[in-house]
Amino acid sequence: MKKSARTPKVTVLMPVYNGAAYLEEAILSVLNNSYDDYELVLINDGSKDTSEQICRRLADKHNQIRYFTFKKNKGLVAALNFGLKKARGTYICRLNQDDRMLPHRIKTQVAYLDKHQDVAVVGSWIRLLHIGKKDWSETIRYLEKDEQIKQVWHILSPFSDPAVMYRKEVALSLEGYDEDFFIAEDSHMWIRMGTVGKLANIPEILTEVRFHDEATTYSNFKYLMQTTYKLHRWMHENVQEAPLHIQAFWLMQLGAGLVLPPQVVFGIYRTIKRSINFFKDVQFDFRRNYLPDLR
Repeated sequence: MKKSARTPKVTVLMPVYNGAAYLEEAILSVLNNSYDDYELVLINDGSKDTSEQICRRLADKHNQIRYFTFKKNKGLVAALNFGLKKARGTYICRLNQDDRMLPHRIKTQVAYLDKHQDVAVVGSWIRLLHIGKKDWSETIRYLEKDEQIKQVWHILSPFSDPAVMYRKEVALSLEGYDEDFFIAEDSHMWIRMGTVGKLANIPEILTEVRFHDEATTYSNFKYLMQTTYKLHRWMHENVQEAPLHIQAFWLMQLGAGLVLPPQVVFGIYRTIKRSINFFKDVQFDFRRNYLPDLR
């Protein structure tokens, strides 16, 4: 069946690479959402498992799905940029192949961006699902307001990538995702978008994110740590200078990432995030005490 050339308000963007284990569940979470004016763009990045068959079967069944495939693997950034150019929506809603959105997520984020025209990107809290010998979950809270986020963006990424919705025109004006920052390409994008618009998070859980041994952040962990340090240096030189003690923290973070197991480093990271949220609740002014103003 030929897909219609309608122009929906939202494009859900989902790159796919060897994601058969959770892929159908992720796609169905989009199809079962409570918002109607959307399309789901699937980009199969040369998968070698049954991901292509799953995508094709569901795309043939549901008119909301537009499916594209690469014969050979081109990488996450190439898939994201391809999808961004193919997207028809005004807003881009990100979701990964192993995560799932709550039914009211799209409706909630659309309403927020419609109301706050100065916000370029909006995220939310997430429920982090730890998959392993013993499954468990926890709520990860992200700072709500632009000022709060930019007080600590030298230390903490503003968002969980699969929980964001952003304005397509802003992303395209910045030429999309940057291959040079692969595996931290999302954080690099949010920082750049934060220089031309505001950043925000909705203080409720809208997405469930799986964390497992096959996740990219685990399998490429040391590279992630190196790229994160590179991102920090880029930000220091191009966006906002950081004081010496923050730069020293970056070096310690890099060193820990190269010698400690990912589980330990991510545990420390989540502890820092909880501490930052505590300081926020007691009105601690992190910028005044630790960071200079934006240039």
